[in-house]
Amino acid sequence: MRDTPWLQRTTAAFRLMIATSWLAPEAWRERQEAAIREAIAAGPDWVEYLRLVDRHRIPALGCAALNRLSTQAIPKRIQQELQKRSDACRMQAVRHCLRLAEILKMFNRLEIPVMPLKGPLLSLELYGDVGLRQSRDLDLMVPLQDFSQARICMESTGWRLDKSYSFLTPRQWASLMTQDHHLGFVHSQTGCLLELHWRNLCDAPGRDDARWEKSTAVAWQGFSYQAMHPIDQLLYLCIHGGRHSWFRAKWLGDLARIHAQGKMNWTEAFHQSQNIGQEKVLLASLRLLQEAYALPLPELPEGTWETLPSLLVDRPLDALDEQENAGDHGPLRSLRTVVHALRYDWLVLPQQRWRSLRARLFNNPLDFQIIHIPDRFFWAYLLLRPFLWFWRQVLGRGPRVNSR
Repeated sequence: MRDTPWLQRTTAAFRLMIATSWLAPEAWRERQEAAIREAIAAGPDWVEYLRLVDRHRIPALGCAALNRLSTQAIPKRIQQELQKRSDACRMQAVRHCLRLAEILKMFNRLEIPVMPLKGPLLSLELYGDVGLRQSRDLDLMVPLQDFSQARICMESTGWRLDKSYSFLTPRQWASLMTQDHHLGFVHSQTGCLLELHWRNLCDAPGRDDARWEKSTAVAWQGFSYQAMHPIDQLLYLCIHGGRHSWFRAKWLGDLARIHAQGKMNWTEAFHQSQNIGQEKVLLASLRLLQEAYALPLPELPEGTWETLPSLLVDRPLDALDEQENAGDHGPLRSLRTVVHALRYDWLVLPQQRWRSLRARLFNNPLDFQIIHIPDRFFWAYLLLRPFLWFWRQVLGRGPRVNSR
């Protein structure tokens, strides 16, 4: 199995990390194992491999993929370290499942529809194992009309809002609910993190209703939740990864598993992505799967691939191979870097162009964490916005969107 030109330019440890960032279904197992053997034969730096496993958050996947093969070529100390990381990942998944079951029980009792996003239930769906995907937190979505009740329910059962919301004024709260898409919670006893969503950031008005209408009721551990339609979930994962430039391989590994299972109707998925203006992020995701895992491109209408801007593939490939904190760049980041990032954001979420532009020109929820202005002077954010944007985007200072 030959590496792509991009992979050939990377280290053996990086190629091994990519090869073990997913668990291939039976039809692709032989090719995945060949890629793993080739990377091991190239003599990887095992300390670098462990660092990359941590960076891309694939400990259980990496351990499971390597355990499929004879481990004689892997140093004993590395096996032990990887197993330790895998065990910790699985224990975290158990804790998340316990918290998730409690929340589903509460919401079921109150008849609040709930839709889990990613997390242990995606791991269960893709691999039949809740512990293979590492998740930093839980993500749940409820309809906007039920959000207030869901929030009250959360706060009455041991969950508290993240401290970054504690100082918000009524005007700031109203702005956040209009422009943002989730609130962060922390479990007071366990420290478990949870994001409660009321919409997806990329959705056009009215799109959320369609997502709920197409969802399917699923039972888990005696509780029910709404599972996204497979194509909606595919596009959600593509957009989530695209927004963060795919800088963690675990996100790409999810798509690789979906693609390799051979159940996705790519023509239908492409047409649906066109309907919501997200076809380029889908195409970029497929090109990344080709570069990273040598998965074939699906047959799509003639001329489709020629419309894909190269930046949507080149920037994620660079991001995948960056160090953990490379995105910070320190103070006085080059203007060229900022311009590239803005252009990438513009391309990856075209439906958000004008809405995001308005938000950036007038106010941004992140600005409320930088400077606290009383509601009677809320208009001052408009005057300060260019300076706050420069301070955060160009100087690389202040709060940022959590990239998980």
